[in-house]
Amino acid sequence: MVPQTLGAVASFLALVAPGIVFELLRERRRAGFKESPFREASRVALGSLAFTLTACALLIAFGAAVRALSGVDVVVPLDRLVNGGAAYVRSHLPLVLTSVVAELALACALAALLDLLLARHRSEVTSVQQQTAWHQVFRRDRPPGSVPWVHVHLVDGTSFFGFLRSHTASGVPEEREIVLEGVSMTYLGKPLDGAETHVEDVIGERWARVVIPATQIKYLRVQYRDRESGNLLDTRPRSSAPSPT
Repeated sequence: MVPQTLGAVASFLALVAPGIVFELLRERRRAGFKESPFREASRVALGSLAFTLTACALLIAFGAAVRALSGVDVVVPLDRLVNGGAAYVRSHLPLVLTSVVAELALACALAALLDLLLARHRSEVTSVQQQTAWHQVFRRDRPPGSVPWVHVHLVDGTSFFGFLRSHTASGVPEEREIVLEGVSMTYLGKPLDGAETHVEDVIGERWARVVIPATQIKYLRVQYRDRESGNLLDTRPRSSAPSPT
């Protein structure tokens, strides 16, 4: 059944939000895996139901305790809501809205707390990046003020060298592309006229960009060069392990 009104849509989102929060947090700590949409939706729904019911139980208990001590309703009383129905909601709208927001915040907080407890129990790492190696090398590992200088070696043995212009960050690997540029962009391989000898041609003086599909790439090699001077930056990791004697 598809929600038809704005209130129904908001209620639906509020119900599934805790499960979505829990799944998003868990994805940061574990490698992703493929599953059917039905299984994924079922896990989100069950998690949301558990967090929502727990949050409602805690709020009802808290509201009953406050009402017993002070006679003031800080949370919508379940019995009055059931007996009064829509009339009670209209006459106590601020209290109803406050209760809904409090329930949603508490349910999401419970989801975050459970994720933290599971992570500590299983000694999980802080996060697992759901990114491609291309994104890691070209974006996250790139030093500030630098630009990647890329050697693209193709499956046919030819190579292109150039500064990274852009690349496809995600999606189907077969549909990714990489774009090189720069006046020093170089082609290394067989001449286009079909001759057998290999040539090294600085094509950046004549061509602005080269677009290379991932299906033709055998491997990539990357350097990081200063954006202003063009000098090579040494970003190789330094091992802290003692040298063998």
